[in-house]
Amino acid sequence: MVNYRTHFRDLDGWFAHGIPLTTPSNKAAKLYDAALDQMVYYYDNPQLGGLGETIQQMLAEDPGFVSGNLLRLSLELFMTSSSETREKFDKYCATLGEGITEWEKMHVSAARCLYAEDLIGAMEQYAAIAVRYPHDIHGFNIGFILGLVTGQTSYLRDVPLSVVEKYKPDMPHYGLVHGKLCFGHAEMGEYESAKRCGNIALEAFPLDSWAVHAMAHMYENQAKPKEEISFLEETSKHWTRGVNFSHHIHWHHANAYAQIQDYDSALAVYDTQFMRGSCLSPGNVFPLSDASSFLMRMKIDGHDIADRHLSVAEMWSKSGSNFTSLFYDAHSAFTAAMVGDTTAITQLRGEMEEYIASDRAGWNKVVTSKYGLDFVDGMKHLADEDYAEATEKLARSVPHVIKVIHGSKAQKSIFSLIYIYCAILSGDKKHLEQAQEHMEELMRWNKVTSLPPLQQRLWNRIQRQHDDH
Repeated sequence: MVNYRTHFRDLDGWFAHGIPLTTPSNKAAKLYDAALDQMVYYYDNPQLGGLGETIQQMLAEDPGFVSGNLLRLSLELFMTSSSETREKFDKYCATLGEGITEWEKMHVSAARCLYAEDLIGAMEQYAAIAVRYPHDIHGFNIGFILGLVTGQTSYLRDVPLSVVEKYKPDMPHYGLVHGKLCFGHAEMGEYESAKRCGNIALEAFPLDSWAVHAMAHMYENQAKPKEEISFLEETSKHWTRGVNFSHHIHWHHANAYAQIQDYDSALAVYDTQFMRGSCLSPGNVFPLSDASSFLMRMKIDGHDIADRHLSVAEMWSKSGSNFTSLFYDAHSAFTAAMVGDTTAITQLRGEMEEYIASDRAGWNKVVTSKYGLDFVDGMKHLADEDYAEATEKLARSVPHVIKVIHGSKAQKSIFSLIYIYCAILSGDKKHLEQAQEHMEELMRWNKVTSLPPLQQRLWNRIQRQHDDH
């Protein structure tokens, strides 16, 4: 049976891979490796109590461990820009002397960018770390995720490509970098290269949830839902063990079923997996976005979702927003539109205006300022069943939003579907033509010659409306 690692690198092991840890503690070095392993493979090591407990044990062994402290603080800064987290970072940096290594200084600089909400700057800093220290899996991984968060599609391929040759099959995370490269190739429409890298990753380590997820994207971007379903079901005994990411792979599974109109199976995945345990809860915005996106797809496709969207909308209403991701704020808005909650949309708009007028900066501020209000206004019109105005607002935002905000092509496709759906409900000839032009652009972007089945059904609806005109 395949298992996660149980032996982790000590100081000599890290030094052999070019990483100069400055702790005197071999145990802290091993716990650092164990924490990174759980982070990149999305699992909780039961012997160590999970990722959070592993980090605590590591810092208990050596409270002054610079890389260990920067791991903890960078993860917190990445997740939230709260004043409490920023204060912790300030206090820690004040304790650092001039004696830290060049590698540690690079991590401090990258974390400072996270502190300032300069996600592009942080991404570039972590990319520089990956090039200079290719076996620094922390720098590589967080930089890669920042590329995804900021819509830098080519980065998702180019950075893994810059380090992959430095990994040998007997090294930790050999498969991981191939899995990341698989995802980058898939997002760039390079599907043969994506499949080759994905196969290498899963042959090296079948429990790599990200590599499974990358292969799902490879199939999804090519509009191959049947192949995606077969692949996910054949590998489920492995990816379901990555408990901190499996909910998202279940999202892919449910979407693929919906694409082939097996709605019963799609809803069964939703009911048994999306609603499992505390997966859906206020503030847990990643799983909430998956739930919202899936239910909206089903609604757009004309399938009954009963009252499932009500509980999801309630969780969004309890989550609030700290305006760190237009992707999540947009999901909150369209979920409110699904249930007709114009009050929630109006409140979100007001808070978004305050955010735009504030002195906060960074990538999300830029894209929210350009496109956020138009999208939220579109959702208000959708909730009011004013489909023509909704389409006008979405025409000004969606074609741009999908290129620049957080998320993969598969995740951001929901915004295109909502735009197309509103155009169909509008019935205006100009709107119908715009929707078809948008679908043609999506095919060019994905480097394919056919639409996914759901989009094809929407295309057919538009054609019937053209015929009626």
